[in-house]
Parts: sequence; C-alpha cells; structure tokens
Amino acid sequence: MATQHRLTATVTPGGILFACEDDLCGRRLVIDRETGEMVVIDHGDRAARHSGAAGGVRLHDPRIAIR
Repeated sequence: MATQHRLTATVTPGGILFACEDDLCGRRLVIDRETGEMVVIDHGDRAARHSGAAGGVRLHDPRIAIR
C-alpha cells in the first residue's frame, strides 16, 4: 500500500503552492487561483498518496483528460 503524505499550502502571487511535508518526497504543485489549472513542478514520490487543503480548496483524486 502506498504511503500517505500531507501537502501544505502557501498563497503566492502565482497561485497556491502545495508542497509535500515529507523531506524525502519533494512533491510541489501550483494551482492557479483564477482558472483552477494545476501545474506539477516536482512529481516527488509518485507512489505516495498526497492530500491537502487550503481554505476551501481541496485536492481529490485527479481526472486525467486525454487530448
């Protein structure tokens, strides 16, 4: 079973930055506050299940759109 990691949020001018609290993971992603678009900066531990929230914004399992 994959390990559970927690993401902490920081509001920045570029959006909401989520970073994994696990020092060995390094996952980081940004969510644009206007469009909701998510950009993964560092994937970190791809096997870990990440969760986090920031003032009404919750991250759920992704829906991947194939273009």
